[in-house]
Parts: sequence; C-alpha cells; structure tokens
Amino acid sequence: MNARFKISAVICSYNRARFIIDAIESIFNQDFDKNLYEVIVVDNNSTDGTLERLQNFKVQHASLNFSFFTETNQGVAHTRTRCAKEAQGEIVAYLDDDSKAQAGWLQQIVDFFHQHEDVYSIGGKITPYFLTGIPDWYSKYFFGLVGKFDQGPDIKQLKGQRYPCGANMAFRKKVFDEIGYFNTALGRSGKGLLATEEKDIYLRILKHGKKVFYLPGVEVLHAVESNKFDRDYVRRHSMGIGGGERLRLKGQPFALVVKLLEYKAKWVYAVLYGFGFLFKRQWSKFTMLERFRWWVVIGFLFPSKAK
Repeated sequence: MNARFKISAVICSYNRARFIIDAIESIFNQDFDKNLYEVIVVDNNSTDGTLERLQNFKVQHASLNFSFFTETNQGVAHTRTRCAKEAQGEIVAYLDDDSKAQAGWLQQIVDFFHQHEDVYSIGGKITPYFLTGIPDWYSKYFFGLVGKFDQGPDIKQLKGQRYPCGANMAFRKKVFDEIGYFNTALGRSGKGLLATEEKDIYLRILKHGKKVFYLPGVEVLHAVESNKFDRDYVRRHSMGIGGGERLRLKGQPFALVVKLLEYKAKWVYAVLYGFGFLFKRQWSKFTMLERFRWWVVIGFLFPSKAK
C-alpha cells in the first residue's frame, strides 16, 4: 500500500458538537509535522449542529489536512469502519469525539510502530476528567463506565485479558485488509449501548498471531458528563456489555454457556465482595455494584433489551 500519510488520526462522532472541535484541535496542536498526517471525522447522523462546526473548521483551516464525512448507517462499528476505509495513512489512530489527545500522542504512536514491525495495534492510557460531581456509589468497578483505561506505567504486551479502548487505539492499516473491519452487529448505535466491537476486533488480531501493546505515554483525556451517572444509563451500559457478548458469541454454544457461568459467578462475587461496602456503611456502593453485575447477566440473557 502506498500511503499518503504516516498516520491518519480519525474521530467517530455522534451528537458531540460541544466537544468535537476541542478533539480536532488537540491533534492539530501536536508537535508533529503537519504534512505527515491527516485528521478525519466521520459523523454518524448527528442532529446537534456537529456538521456545521466541522464545515466552519474546514473553511477556517484550509491549509490543514482535514476532511469529514457522513456515515448514514447508524452505529459506531459502521463509523469506525468508514474511518478506516477513508484513511490514507499507514497507521489509523482512533480518538473519541469527547476526548483530547495529549502531548506526544502522534509522535509516540508513529515511533512505536516504526520501531516494532511485528506490532499490529496499540492502545494508550485514557484518563477521565469529570464535568460534574462524582456520585457516592462510584468505585473502581465502574472505570469502564467513564472510559478509564490504565494498565500501569510500563509498556506491556496485551494478550487477551485486557484490550485497548476505542477512545485511544491505533492500528496498522493493513490489519483491516488481513482480518477485516469492525463487526457491525456489535457496538453502540444511536442511543443503544451494545458493546464488544472493540474486543471482537482485538481477539481476531490475536487469533491471527499479531501483537498488541499498551503504551502509557500515549494518553488522552476523556470527558465524563453527568448523564454517565444516571441510573438508567448505568443500567443500559451494563446490559450492553452482556448483550454485546451474547451477539459476539452467537453460534458458539459452549462459549455461550461458559460466559453465562462467568457472569453469574461475577454477580455472586459482587454480592459477597459488596459486604465490605456494607461494613463501611457504604450502602450505595454495594447496591450499584450488585445491580451492575446483575444487569450484565440480564443483557446477556436478553440482548434485545440492551439495544
């Protein structure tokens, strides 16, 4: 493949007009030769003025390698796939539309891929910044809810127990030619909170014998709005985890049984572990941890409820 750029920084967007320009500027403000990269935004039918802001940015910054497209098929997996197809870089690096790339983001991604030819994908650190107060029920078990991803201070190979998150992940573009794109039956769509499209593509990468690494220096800040702490959102998010796994494992009866047993065991563990919260008189932490694990089970059993 004769790539036009060293790297394509791509952003999937859906109704994030409030954040989208900050995300774009966090990439263009990087200390990296602007001739060596492009920024692409793929909008997924936003209705909040996102497209108008993207058009204004393009007009005001005509000298930058910036483009945007609309993906009419609803769903983040469709949008991530469109990003990969439009990208003209050797590397495709994903940033969420409510995130900000930190200093050195582009340079460290490019350098690591250049120095490690056998690595096909990397993920970086995601640090949440809260735009509202944190509820009293919040604990480490809800890091996934706010997008937190931190595997420690050292570079490490990821072998399946952990995998990069969509707000901060990058691939060699040839990965998509070799293993295919994102599974469009999975992932969020509109207000639906199905999950696991990221997990699915990473497991396929590992199955093909390719290496995935975590780079702590490749960091983004991820905005956390108040709606993430609404009980209904937490319920739908939790059910989306279970529902996504049920769909991902479709046609694999043994794996489905194993996953259901795993989820039920985690629910029992949550109840037992939660007694520690009760001893500390942290009733809300106990209740939400138990509910989280139970909602995951329900989503797995009834994936249609998670959409």
